[in-house]
Amino acid sequence: MSGDLTISGIHHKKVKVEVIAADVSASIVASGQLTVPPPKPDIASILDTQAQVTITRVSVVSGKVVIQGNVSVDITYVSTAPSQPVHFFEGTLSLFGSADVPGIFPGMTPEVVVTNVFATSRLIDPRTVEVNVLVTIRVKVLREQVLPIISDVPKKIVVPTVTKPVVPVVKRRVVTVERAVLQGEAQTIAVGTVSIPPDKPGVSSIIRTSAAGSVTRANVQRGKVIVDGVVSTRTLYVGLSPQQPVFSVDGSITFSVIVDLPGVEVGMFAFAAVQIESVDATIVNPRTLRIRAVVKVSVVVTVERELSLVTGIGALPPTLVPVTQDFLVEEIIGQVQDDSTITVQIVVPATHPGIGRVIQSFAQPRVTKTLVRDGVVLVQGTLRITLLFSELPSQKVFAHVQTVPFTLTLRIAGAHPACCGVAEVSVVRVVAVPVQPRVANVRVTLRGWGMATNIDTVPTVVDIRSHEAGGELPGPPVSSITQDPSSSGGRVHVVQIGDTLFQIAQRYGTTVDAIVQANNIQDPNRIMVGDTLVIP
Repeated sequence: MSGDLTISGIHHKKVKVEVIAADVSASIVASGQLTVPPPKPDIASILDTQAQVTITRVSVVSGKVVIQGNVSVDITYVSTAPSQPVHFFEGTLSLFGSADVPGIFPGMTPEVVVTNVFATSRLIDPRTVEVNVLVTIRVKVLREQVLPIISDVPKKIVVPTVTKPVVPVVKRRVVTVERAVLQGEAQTIAVGTVSIPPDKPGVSSIIRTSAAGSVTRANVQRGKVIVDGVVSTRTLYVGLSPQQPVFSVDGSITFSVIVDLPGVEVGMFAFAAVQIESVDATIVNPRTLRIRAVVKVSVVVTVERELSLVTGIGALPPTLVPVTQDFLVEEIIGQVQDDSTITVQIVVPATHPGIGRVIQSFAQPRVTKTLVRDGVVLVQGTLRITLLFSELPSQKVFAHVQTVPFTLTLRIAGAHPACCGVAEVSVVRVVAVPVQPRVANVRVTLRGWGMATNIDTVPTVVDIRSHEAGGELPGPPVSSITQDPSSSGGRVHVVQIGDTLFQIAQRYGTTVDAIVQANNIQDPNRIMVGDTLVIP
C-alpha cells in the first residue's frame, strides 16, 4: 500500500511574480480636420506639423486592450497676409483604438507605452487642415501569480526507508525578473528665462513656443522618487527690424519634482517619463523671454530580482520523485539609453528659392523595425526633417521636407537573436547649417532606449515526493495531461502553475471560448491550480 513519507530538510517558499500574458506592438491612427481659429489669417502653405499623445484610459476586454486618449496637434504655417507671413495654431484630436491580444481577460493588468508618434497634414482649404497621426504603442499584459518553489535543498536528505542519507545532485538556474512595484505621477511648473543671442534681433512678437522634456536623474529614496530634468524650448518670433523677418531662439529650463510613493525603497529602479502639458512664452524685454512650462512626470518603480530555480535533482533513490512545473519567465538581459548624432545633407529642389537663412529645423523619428543581434539591439526607422528657411533679400519663409533612413546601435551585453527587443527613439537636438545656396547640413541627435528580454519556459522542481517501493505516487500525476473516457473528446487537463486558458487552448489545438463553454467557466481569468478542465 502506498503512502507519503516524511522528507526532512526540504524548504519551500511562495514567490509572487508577474507572468506575461501577452506582449505585442500595435498602431492606432488618429485622424480629423482642424480649423484655423479667428482672428488668425488664412493658410497659404503648411510649414510644420507636430503631435503629442496623452493616454487617458486603458482597459482590458476579452481578447483586446482598448486605448483612449487625446492628441495635441501644433501647426505652423505661412499665411496669406503679407504683413504677417508666419503663424501658428493648435488643435486636439481624439484617440481611440484597440490592440488584438488573444487570450486576455478583464482583471489582467495592462501596460501601454507610446513608442512613436508620426504626424502628417494636408491643406483642404485656406482655413481647414486634415491631420493624420500614426501612434505606435507597446502593449504588455501581466497577471500576478504565486509560484511555490523549493528554496533550499540540504546536502543530505534523510528518508525513513533508506538506511543511509541521500546526497542529491541539485541543478539550479538563476533568472533575473522585473516586477512593477508602484507607479505615480506629479506635476510641477518650470519657469525660466531665455536670452536672445547678440547675432539675432530683439523680439517684436512671439509666433510659437514648443517644448520637450527629458529626465536627467531619477533618484529613488525611501517613500519617494526625486526626478530632475530639463525642458528644452524653441521659440519662433518676429524680429525688431524694418522688414520684421522671422527668427528662432532655443533655451532650456531645469526642474525638479518629488513623486511620493509610499513603499519604495533605496535600490529599486525608477523609470520616469516627462510630458509637457503646456508651455507659454512672454516678452520681458526685447532681448529676454520668460518661459513657463507645466510639466507632468510619470514614474514606474520596478525591482529586479534574482530567482534561483531548482531545475533538476539527481542521484535520488527510486522512492523519491522530483515534481516539476513549467515556469514562464521574462528574463531581463539588459537595457540601455544612449545618444547618437547623425548628419544629413538636405538639398532644396529648384522649385524652391535658395537658402538665405535657416530659421528652424525639425526632425520626426519613426521606428519601423527593431532587431536583436549578438550583443546589440538595432533600431531602424526614418527621420522626417523639416527645414524652415528664408530667402534673401525678400525674407519670405519657405519649408522643405525630406525623409531619410536611420539605424541606431544599442549595445546590450548578452543579447542574442532569440531575445525580444523593445526600443524608443526621441529627438534631443537638431542643428542645420547652410553650406551652399541649396544645400544644408543637418545634425540630429537621437536618444535611443532599448531593452532585450528573453521569454523562456523553465521546468522547475517544486517538490519532492516519496512513496514506498512498488506503490503509486500520492496526489495528482506529474503530467498535466490525462485521459478521461467519460469526456466527449477523451481529454482533460489538470491546471498547472503558470497555465492560462490561451496557453492551454494552443496546446490542444482548440479555442479559449470552446474551453470556457465546455467547463461553464464564469471568470476565465481565475482558473486555479489543480482544476480539471474538459478539453473539447
